[in-house]
Amino acid sequence: MVPTKSLQALETADNYRHLFMDPFFWEPFLRQVCTRYGWSCDQIRPGHAGTFPTFIVDLKRVVKFFGPLFDGENSWQVEIECAELMTGIPGLPVAKLIISGDLENQPRWHYVVFEYVPGVSIGEVYKDIPIKGRLELATWMGEWLSKMHRIRIKKASGIPRLSLDRMKDWFQVRWSATKLKWPEHLAGQIREYLDKNITMIQADADHFIHADLTCDHLLGQIVDSRWNTNGLIDFGDAKIGNIYYELAALHLDLFAFDKRLLGAFLHAYGLNWDPAFTTKLMTTALMHQFDVFEPLLAIKPELSRSRSINEMADFLWNIENLSG
Repeated sequence: MVPTKSLQALETADNYRHLFMDPFFWEPFLRQVCTRYGWSCDQIRPGHAGTFPTFIVDLKRVVKFFGPLFDGENSWQVEIECAELMTGIPGLPVAKLIISGDLENQPRWHYVVFEYVPGVSIGEVYKDIPIKGRLELATWMGEWLSKMHRIRIKKASGIPRLSLDRMKDWFQVRWSATKLKWPEHLAGQIREYLDKNITMIQADADHFIHADLTCDHLLGQIVDSRWNTNGLIDFGDAKIGNIYYELAALHLDLFAFDKRLLGAFLHAYGLNWDPAFTTKLMTTALMHQFDVFEPLLAIKPELSRSRSINEMADFLWNIENLSG
C-alpha cells in the first residue's frame, strides 16, 4: 500500500531535523519499500543518525532515504556508485547494496537498501580496546585505505571532486558561526594561517576517499581484546580527493587524535613523513566540509591554551613529537 502521508513536510530544515530519524513517521514508507520486494517489515529501529534518514529492518536490511535537502539527489547517486566500486574488492569490508529506487508518489525522494552489517560502532566500545588493539586497527586501516584510494574512478563519475573553490565555500559559510567557539586569540589567527598555507591543500588529487571516517561509520565487535571490523558504512560524503582530507575525520575522530595511531597508519599506508605534513593536515582540516574541531575544543582544553595555530597543529599532527 502506498502511504497517504506526504514527505513534503521534510522539505524545510526545521521539520527535517524533527522527523528525519522518527521510526513512527517513516514506518509506512519503509513498509512500502519492503512490500515492493516481498520482504517482511516486522521490526524497525533507527540506524546511526547522519544526514539522511536511515533505518534497520528486521536486522537484515538497512534502508536509507534521500530527499531534496542536503543535495540528496547527488548523495543517492554517490552511494550507489560507491557501492558498485567497492563490490568484489577483497579485504575491503563494506555493506552490500541490495537495491535502489524511487519512492512512489513522493517526488524527489529516493532510497537505497543495503545488507545489514552486524556489530556496534567502534565509538561505542573504543575505551575498551587496549592500545595494542588500537595500533593493530590503525595498521589495518593504513593497508586497507591505501588499496581503496587507488580504486580507478570512471571519467563520467558522479562522485564530487574536491576543489579549492569548494573548500573555500565550506569554510566561508561555516566560519562566522564556528569562530565563536574558538578562543579569541586563535580565531584571530586562522584566516592569516589559511591565506599563507592555502597552496598546500592539494585539492586536485585523484584518490577515491570515504571523506567521513568517524567512529560512527566503522562497525564490528571486540573479540579477545581486539577490534574486528565487519564493515565500513555511509559513503554519502565520498569524494575524489586526497589523503590529507581523509585524515581529518580519521585522526581527529576515529583515532581520537592519538599520534601513535597516526604514525602506525602512515607507516602501513606507505606515506613518509615530511616537514610540511603538519601544515598540510591542519590547513585541510580547517577547510573540511564539516567542523572537525568543535568536539576537540570541548574535550581537550589544552588545545585552547595553544599560543598559535602552528602550536595547535604541532600538538595534533606532528608525529615527531608523540607527547600529544
